[in-house]
Amino acid sequence: MDKKSSSQASWALLAQGVSTARVESHRLRHLVNRALKIIEASENKDAFYEYGGDLIEGIPRRLDNIESSLDRTSYALTQLGDNFLRGRLSIDDREMVKETITTHRDRIRIKKMAQQVCNRYLSED
Repeated sequence: MDKKSSSQASWALLAQGVSTARVESHRLRHLVNRALKIIEASENKDAFYEYGGDLIEGIPRRLDNIESSLDRTSYALTQLGDNFLRGRLSIDDREMVKETITTHRDRIRIKKMAQQVCNRYLSED
């Protein structure tokens, strides 16, 4: 029992760390995007690229790598925590989650189908 509790606490701590890092990377992405907009709108755009082009190009790529790694880790933790979380929820809560996910997936599928119909209709002209 002690080992199981310890692993659950470890899983929760890891999940919290990944979630917090993901939020911070999102905030950083927002700041980088703002900086890029300022550079693009600047009259000195060429000078920015001349002196800091490696940063302007490199930081967003590095951030992409960080976000991708966090997404993979988050997904792995979700898969690992599935049984733990499922076991802690009541049957009603599990059904509510299942219904919410199913409804969301149905909406996405319907939107995708509608987009395909629109695209076909527009391409027929």
